[in-house]
Amino acid sequence: MRFVVNEIPMKKQILIINGATRVEGNTDILLGRFVQGVASAEGISKVVDLRGKKIGGCIGCYQCLREFTCSLADDMTEIRTEIEASDLLVFASPVYWCGVPGLMKTFIDRFFFYYHPQNNVLLSGKKATVLAPLNQKNVAHETALLVEFFERFFSCLGIKIIGMHFFSGIMDKAAVLQKTEYLEEAFQVGKGLAQSLNIIP
Repeated sequence: MRFVVNEIPMKKQILIINGATRVEGNTDILLGRFVQGVASAEGISKVVDLRGKKIGGCIGCYQCLREFTCSLADDMTEIRTEIEASDLLVFASPVYWCGVPGLMKTFIDRFFFYYHPQNNVLLSGKKATVLAPLNQKNVAHETALLVEFFERFFSCLGIKIIGMHFFSGIMDKAAVLQKTEYLEEAFQVGKGLAQSLNIIP
């Protein structure tokens, strides 16, 4: 007699990297709505707040290229496990001087670990998106450098970009609460991404 085991496909996970330094600021609020959107589509998401992590700056020792391991022992070890277990990476932070804040840049620099082909395969098939509030209103001008930076970063590591979402004209803490259209957009982005990853059973 032959028995057939029906395998239940695992739900795909969205890993959210929060590079904002301000607690309960505009980035945090937008991410709260984003997570609600993911949950509304029965998706799975996890948030990593970089401001609460110990992440040292890359020291350019190239151990990751020679030995495929990082010489720094800090919270990136745990975060890399989350990265490798996820299907979609969300990079969220405000726009500082046309780029990302120091927290996020330090985190991104540590992705050099994945530059060697032996480590790069750990990112195979992954997708990414960007969520960023900014004070300025001229989005195209103010985010041009940031867009190019992320495009080069993701392309170098073989990560597919599936969107960048900017929320302009907000500066003061929690000012985004007055922009109901932004809150709804963040919700719908989370919901749509969850659905696009076939997270719904």
